[in-house]
Amino acid sequence: MNRSVLKVALWDVLPSVAAYYLLRALHMSEYAALLSATAVGLLRTAYVGARERRLDGYAAFMCLIFGLGLVLSFVTGDERLMLAVKSITTAVIAAVLVATCVTGRPAAFPLAKRFGAEDAATAARWDALYLAEPTFRRIYFVMTLTWAAAFLTESVIRIPLIYLLPVDVMAGLSTVLLLGTLALIAVWSAWYGKRGEAALSVS
Repeated sequence: MNRSVLKVALWDVLPSVAAYYLLRALHMSEYAALLSATAVGLLRTAYVGARERRLDGYAAFMCLIFGLGLVLSFVTGDERLMLAVKSITTAVIAAVLVATCVTGRPAAFPLAKRFGAEDAATAARWDALYLAEPTFRRIYFVMTLTWAAAFLTESVIRIPLIYLLPVDVMAGLSTVLLLGTLALIAVWSAWYGKRGEAALSVS
């Protein structure tokens, strides 16, 4: 699961970073480069969704990150505030994750099926377990809330760095923070999910 998440995340996030530094090398302003890079990220995610003819939970998640960032970027007009927009976005993501738990549909479950289920039979077995076993459902409630806490922490950490470091440095570091958070989430989720399934099989 963790390798799949990181592979997809790299392909979804890194093109926007590459676009930023390419445009800066072409002497585009920091603000314009950041705005263009955010648009590249959104367009890349939308293209993948159109190519696969579906917008699953993960794709919707990435579209929310880039789309909200793009909208708020037009409001700020300042490159440091644009970088701060990413913190606003990840804080919103944390709130959305909590909301999925409140509504009884924790986001971790469909994402775990996408990246962790080896085949359709495994996905069907997980669906059955989710409906029948409260302990199995609890695994994904805890997982989703942990993700929310991780994104909120990432959001808070980014803010002081934006105003302490140069914009060109922070443009890349901001993405490293996001990818690092996704990596930690992926590794922990794989461990916690296997641990929960093992405990369920014993009981």
